[in-house]
Amino acid sequence: MLKLQKYTSKNTSHRLGIDVLSSVELSEDINQSQREKYFIEDICKRVQKSNTVLYLLKHNHDILGFVALSVSSIGDFPSLQIDYLFVNYKFRGKKLEVLDNLKTSSYLVEFSIEVAHEIQELAGLRYLVLLPDNNKLQQVYKDIGFLNLPKQDWLYIKL
Repeated sequence: MLKLQKYTSKNTSHRLGIDVLSSVELSEDINQSQREKYFIEDICKRVQKSNTVLYLLKHNHDILGFVALSVSSIGDFPSLQIDYLFVNYKFRGKKLEVLDNLKTSSYLVEFSIEVAHEIQELAGLRYLVLLPDNNKLQQVYKDIGFLNLPKQDWLYIKL
């Protein structure tokens, strides 16, 4: 059974980071694994402080991945920001039948676009934005449909 579980400061505990880290596989590369652990712990702290909303994508008992979202702005334009998008190591790069043959990352981006459209109807968002951690991820997001913001490392999708 596919499920998106939403975590906010109102329904999370101090154990969120521990629980997430104990339920996912991190990268095999030790340096990348340490970065992922740091980002997950940081995102979970932001959720507890009301700065971010976390959506865990689960299938049966597996966490496929998650996306952390917050509201920001690019210049004068209100935006929904993907703070962190994580795919469980064992599902990276794989198209999954349960996700209509999408990769987990693509599914989470499509979900984020849906959330952005819902907020746009209430508050007038213009963009879905993110800042890729590295050049490889930048290309992954460009393949999904993100574009470069001029003179910045940020990527965006116009809503």
